[in-house]
Amino acid sequence: MIEGVGVPFQSPAPAPAASDGPADPHPGAAGEGNPPEGPEPTLAELIDAFGGNDGATGSPGPFVYAPNGNINAGSVHGDQRVQNGSTGEGRGRRATRVREGPIPKAEVRAAAFGFAEPEWFGSALGKLRLGPLFLAGRPGSGRRTAALNLLRLACGEGAPLRAVDGVTELDRWKPTDGRARGYLVDGLFPNRPLGPGVLGHVRTLLKEAKARMVIVLPDDAELLRRLEQDLHISPTVCEPPPPALVFGSCFEAMVPAQHERERLLAALDHRQGLGDLLVPELVPAEVVELVTAIVEADGDPDALGDVRARLSYLAEQEVPDIIAKLRGDPDALAFLLSVCVFERVDHRIVREEADRLLELSQGRLTAMVPPVDAQGAEKAERPNPDFVFRRSLTELLHAVRATRQAREIRTEGAYAHSVEAVVFVRHRQAEAVLRHVWREYGQLSDLLVEWLGETHRSGELAGPVGQVMGSVASWGGGRRALRHIEALAGSERGSSRLIAALALGVAAEDPVLAAEVRYRLQRWSRAVGFRLRTTVAYACGGEFGLARPDLALRLLHTLIRDERFHDGEDPEARGRVPIAVRAALVSLFRAGNEEKVFGSLLDWLDTGECDEEYLLSLLGELMQFPGWFQQHLARETRRTRAIVGVIRLALDVDASFETVCATLLRWAQWGQWDEIPRRAVENLFGSLALSLRSGEFRLFVEMDEQGVDGWAGLEIARDALGRWRDGIHGEHGEAA
Repeated sequence: MIEGVGVPFQSPAPAPAASDGPADPHPGAAGEGNPPEGPEPTLAELIDAFGGNDGATGSPGPFVYAPNGNINAGSVHGDQRVQNGSTGEGRGRRATRVREGPIPKAEVRAAAFGFAEPEWFGSALGKLRLGPLFLAGRPGSGRRTAALNLLRLACGEGAPLRAVDGVTELDRWKPTDGRARGYLVDGLFPNRPLGPGVLGHVRTLLKEAKARMVIVLPDDAELLRRLEQDLHISPTVCEPPPPALVFGSCFEAMVPAQHERERLLAALDHRQGLGDLLVPELVPAEVVELVTAIVEADGDPDALGDVRARLSYLAEQEVPDIIAKLRGDPDALAFLLSVCVFERVDHRIVREEADRLLELSQGRLTAMVPPVDAQGAEKAERPNPDFVFRRSLTELLHAVRATRQAREIRTEGAYAHSVEAVVFVRHRQAEAVLRHVWREYGQLSDLLVEWLGETHRSGELAGPVGQVMGSVASWGGGRRALRHIEALAGSERGSSRLIAALALGVAAEDPVLAAEVRYRLQRWSRAVGFRLRTTVAYACGGEFGLARPDLALRLLHTLIRDERFHDGEDPEARGRVPIAVRAALVSLFRAGNEEKVFGSLLDWLDTGECDEEYLLSLLGELMQFPGWFQQHLARETRRTRAIVGVIRLALDVDASFETVCATLLRWAQWGQWDEIPRRAVENLFGSLALSLRSGEFRLFVEMDEQGVDGWAGLEIARDALGRWRDGIHGEHGEAA
C-alpha cells in the first residue's frame, strides 16, 4: 500500500445532472446578474471541448453494444457497437498532428493516401540516407506530407516514426526509442542556430540508431541562407508537383474506378474545365479542396455549382474589396467578423455575437451619425456609438458573401436542436479576413480580444474562439504576442480560461512561440492562484498537450503534487483544478497515449508525493475506456501484473471503489457477448481471488448479487465467496 502525504488533493463533487430544459439563450454579461466565475465546465464538457468526441478516440453519449443482436431490423454479427455521435458545430476539430512522441500509423497512412511525388522527391530521398534532410516550403505546399512519405520510404513501410518538437535543442537530443527508425523535427528554433558540431553529433546518433531524420522548415530566405553558410548544406525546397498531377493522384485515390471519375467530372460546367481550375499557383491543399468538392457533389451539377467561387486560393485577394465595400456599414462589418470566427455555427448565434461586438465597439465600427443630436440641434457629422439599425439576415449574408445552409437536426448535448449554419461561399474566407484586419487595422485588435474573451456558451464556442485567439498570436508576433492569451488565462471566467488553453495549442504550432508557451505553462503550473493552474490543465488536455504528451504529463504531475500547498483556497476553488486535471488525463489517454498515462499514474503512486486516493480515482475514470486495459488483461502482457495490482489497490480505497466496481461489473456483462472482455475479466478475477482482501470481497459480493448466468467471471467470484464462507481462506488469503 502506497500512502499519500500532505493535504489530500480533493476530488470534485459529482457533476450535476443535465438540465431538463435548454440553457438561457441570452445569458447576461458578468456584472449583470451572473457571477463572474460562472459554473466550471463538467468533465464531459471539458472532454468535448478538448475534442474527445472525435471518431478516432471514441465518443460519449448513447451507446448500444449488441453483438448478434438486431438493430433497426438489420442483423448484426460479431463484435458490434452503435454510437450516436455529434456532427459538431464550428469549423470542427482539426486532426491533431503529433509534434512530440510516436507518430500514429494513421497519420502516416493519411500522408501516403493520394500522394503525388514531386520532381525533387528522388534526390531528397538520397540526401535523407546520408544524414538529416532539411525540407523547407511555404504553408500548404505539403511539407509535412512529403516528409512523412520520405521517412516512410526510407525507413520501410510500417517502421515506427517519432515526432520531435521544434523547440528541442538538438545538441542535447538523443534517440529515446530504440525501435524508432525515423524522426520528424517540426522546425528549428531561430534563437538556437544549428552549428556544424551539433549536426555532426546528430548524424552520429542517427547512424548508431540506424534511423533517418527530416527537419521541416519554413520558407524563410534568411534562415535557409544561414543554414547554407554555417552548415554547408543545401536545404531541399518543397516545390509542390503541378496541380494537375496532384489532382490526378488524389482523385484516383478517392475514386478508384475510372468510369466513376468520368461521371463525377461530367458535372463540371463547360465554362469551367479542369484546365482553367488547375491554375499553376494552386498548392496541394487547395487541389484537395477541388477534388473534395467534386466528389461531394456526386455528379450533380447543381450541387457542384461554380467551383471556382468555392475554392480558397482567391480568398486573400478579395478581402480588401470586402472591407472597402463595408467600411461605412457597421452592421455588416460586425457580422463579417462574427462569421469569420464562428463559421459553421448556427446563424442565430453568429448574429448575437455580431450584435455584442457592435455594442462593445462604442462607435468604432460605426460610420457617421445624422447631423442632428437628441435635442434636434444640427451638428457636424461624427461617429455614432448608438447606431441601432439592423439589416435583415439575407442582406447581411449577401453583403459578406456568406450563405445559410439548409436546416439540419443536431443531437449533441442533452437535447436535439435544429441548426441553419452560416458559412462563407468561398473556403477559408474567414481566416483571410481576420488575418487582414488584424495586420492592417491595429486599433481593431483590442476590440476583438475584448469581444472574444467574453464569449458565452463555453462548450459550444470555445473551439472557434480559441483557434482565432491562437492564430492572431502568430499574425501579430513581437514580444507581446501572447499578451491577450495570458489575460484570458487568469480570467475569472471559466470559459475564458478554456479559450486561453485552446489558443495556446494553436499558438504553439509556430516554432517561435512554442518555447514561450512552454515557459508560461511551466510557470503557471506553480502559480498561487487556481485560475492559471486550471488553464494549464486545460492546455494539457487540448491541442498543446495531445501534440506533446510527455510534457503534458509532467505539467499535470506538478499540478497534482503541488495542490497540497494551496490548502488556503476556498473549497470551491480547490475543486476546479482536480476536475481539469481529470479531464486532461482522460483526453490524453483516449488520444492513444494509454501506455504513457498509465505508466505515469504508476510512477506518481510509487513516489508517494501525490494523494493516493485521488490518483486511484483517476484510474476509475480511465477504466471507462476499457480497450487498452482489456487487451493487456486478456493477453497477459508485461503490463497485466501492474494493471491487476493497481485495480486491487483501487478496490481497497473507498474513494475509488464505487467507480472501479461498477466498471468491472459492466466488463463482466459485456463478457457475455465478446471474447476479449470475457478473457480479461476472468484473468483479472482469477488474480483477485487469490487474496480476497476487503476490496476484492466487496466486488465479488456485488458480482454475486447483480450478476446473471453468462456474465464473465461470475463463477470465479461465487467460488471465491464460497471458499471464504467455508473458512478455507481468510480475508488476506490465509487458511482459516
